[in-house]
Amino acid sequence: MIFNQVKRSVAKDRLRFFLYEITIVFLLIFLISIVEWILIPFELNPEIFGTIFFIIRALGVFLAVPTTIMFIKKFTSFETELRKKSEISAFKSHFLLYKLTKSNYKYQFLYGILLLFLVFIPLNFFLYLLFPEIIIHQKVSEGLNLQNSYLFIDNFIIFLVFLIPIQISIATVEETINRGFINKRGGEHFNPISAALISAYSYGFLSLIYYLEPIGGYINNIFPIVSFFVLFFIGLILSLITLRRKWLFPSIFANSMSNIIMFSIIWCFNGTNNVAIFIYIYFPLLIISIILVIWQYKRIRESILIGLGMLRTYLKNDKKEDEKTSDKYIRITFDIIFGFLVFLIGLLITL
Repeated sequence: MIFNQVKRSVAKDRLRFFLYEITIVFLLIFLISIVEWILIPFELNPEIFGTIFFIIRALGVFLAVPTTIMFIKKFTSFETELRKKSEISAFKSHFLLYKLTKSNYKYQFLYGILLLFLVFIPLNFFLYLLFPEIIIHQKVSEGLNLQNSYLFIDNFIIFLVFLIPIQISIATVEETINRGFINKRGGEHFNPISAALISAYSYGFLSLIYYLEPIGGYINNIFPIVSFFVLFFIGLILSLITLRRKWLFPSIFANSMSNIIMFSIIWCFNGTNNVAIFIYIYFPLLIISIILVIWQYKRIRESILIGLGMLRTYLKNDKKEDEKTSDKYIRITFDIIFGFLVFLIGLLITL
């Protein structure tokens, strides 16, 4: 098949972003991980070791992204017209994603709460309802790693002391990479909705890790497939909100709080209390979700309509690029492929 100018541009823009920026960021994070294992003393209490490990990882990712962007600007000519016209430096633009101001902090907290109760909690409930065995699988699987030793602390209060900073750090890493970097920075080089979908695809493909785990054979083979669509859906919503609002706090808040709830459930699980989990934990949380839907119905409806409008635009031929139907299919296919490539290189820091 002969690629016309539009198809070549689609492939070229994504490939350059992947090779010049994504690869460098993940290599930097990988090097930081190696340094962590070398410098953090193994003689430390395992729980303290894990906490320091994840906090350093979050700080490393936080700095790796703008460092890469500055490197690209200084030593290459790989800058789009959009970036050249920007009055704000790429470094400052990245850090603004984390900023809470007097005028927007209430809205950022509100969006974070809505994401937690309307996206994460219902979908986690759905997964646990369909695959209750995944709870014990997660406890065993996560517990195999030294840095997750806190899962076996007997005292729940002490467990929370370690759980909260660890999960905030993990959520910061995930959202910085997927939403703050791939989503936002990618959108400065090509179609922003394509960047959002590449981020969502790579997030969804994380479900394939279950097949690579030592005890992965003990879970239902359907679970990773269902998990892909759940993670993709979560990733897409978070990406579109970040694309529209230029905020990372709501995603970090919702992601970390969801993990705190999930790992608290895992900590409490003794192999016999599935019903208790649904009745005493998820039932009141779902009641809150319903109340929030009623209270914020207008805002939620508006956000859904805007998101659907963005996706409809993505599925149409891009008139600015003089795109034909065959070009559109190539664009969509490349977005899926590059989402998978991002997942593959991301294995450097997840395994």
